[in-house]
Amino acid sequence: MLAPRPVPSPLAAAAAAVLAAVAGGAPARAGGAPDGGAPPGTLVDAVVAVVRPPGGEARAVTLSKVAEEGRIALVSRGGIEAAVRPLDAMAMRASLDWYIDQVLLYEEAVRLKVFEVDRSDALASLARFKEVFARADDYRAFLYDLDITEEELLGTLRRMLRVRRYLESRLGRIRVSDAEAEAWYRGHAPAYGGAPFAEVRDLVKARMADDRVDAETRSLLADLHARSEIRVLYDFSRGG
Repeated sequence: MLAPRPVPSPLAAAAAAVLAAVAGGAPARAGGAPDGGAPPGTLVDAVVAVVRPPGGEARAVTLSKVAEEGRIALVSRGGIEAAVRPLDAMAMRASLDWYIDQVLLYEEAVRLKVFEVDRSDALASLARFKEVFARADDYRAFLYDLDITEEELLGTLRRMLRVRRYLESRLGRIRVSDAEAEAWYRGHAPAYGGAPFAEVRDLVKARMADDRVDAETRSLLADLHARSEIRVLYDFSRGG
């Protein structure tokens, strides 16, 4: 059995975009629990998108949900700075794209009735999530800041785990033969300094496998997007 692959590049790229924005800091808060001291007329939440998966019900996606999902996803990948810093407009848009893909992939797994995640596996994922925080108080502050319960966090992690397993099932069949790798290498030898193929065979096969994973994931997501109804109602660059 092939070892599980990391989250494929289109999803990972969206998460990386959020992480990059978080690392760079942001001047204003985006999402999370509304500030009780906000003056009248201050926008504390908004519907930013409506998503209807193939054969499913339409669901509204709020500004706070986008921030919540983006920060949970990043902390689960070790991006602890996402636990304390707000997300700017670019990071929020990347979070929305990531979350829409999550919704579509999850609903597809539900439709196919595959890769259900039992509670024990979800709790193990929650335990790993908690380990990212240096102190228990930091973890509790994270939940408080997002205005969610631990059970709600568990549900999100459970969904993310099911999506990952579904993707791994689709991508785990990808293999590159020696003949394919050698044929590809003949057209790309300069990139490897002209080294004999035998010396770089594993690197070439890994590169080709990654490219195929990327193409397969993009194809899967493109199909799901084409069969779904997705309306983005919010211009993050303009704050509304």
